[in-house]
Amino acid sequence: MSERDDQSGPSEQAPPPMPGPKSLLDSIFRDGGPMPPARISLRLGAALLDIVLLLIVTGFIAWKIAVPMSYPGALAEFLEISQSISPKEAIEEWVLTDAPPEELSENLQQAITYAFELQLTLFWIYFAVGEAFFGGSSLGKRLLRIRTVSTVTLDKPTILIGIVRGGTKTLILFLPIAALANLIVLFFNKRKQ
Repeated sequence: MSERDDQSGPSEQAPPPMPGPKSLLDSIFRDGGPMPPARISLRLGAALLDIVLLLIVTGFIAWKIAVPMSYPGALAEFLEISQSISPKEAIEEWVLTDAPPEELSENLQQAITYAFELQLTLFWIYFAVGEAFFGGSSLGKRLLRIRTVSTVTLDKPTILIGIVRGGTKTLILFLPIAALANLIVLFFNKRKQ
């Protein structure tokens, strides 16, 4: 028996030590903490809202404004080709021969490349501006009431970080392997970063 057990009267034992965070950031960015990490479902929902909005807006800008101004006749040619073949036949031919269903003119090929690059750039600008200038949130994030904060200042990201994060998000959207790598990191990171 220990001395404490031999004494009469109420015993005052110290409570067992609580497993605590290993760093200050762990105490802030934890479930139940002052700034808990956003659930992955909220992040994916915000990304989906942003993607739908961006595809509509950038598609309109690229195909209704920029392409007709830079490549006259390309949109009419694209519409003519798309109406002349059925989608099923086009996909089957494209998969089996590893080539587009019809030979596209040089003008249309350049227009498609230009539209894609323009949309890519507009995605990057949208995400970078949202991160750096709108309190770390895009429209999708605002609708779902989440935002990005700096782990150094606990404030909105800096302009440089906003540009880098905007580029990273854009790459994740257009490269499926990058999106998969990002999800794996989220699942295995204790702060869900």
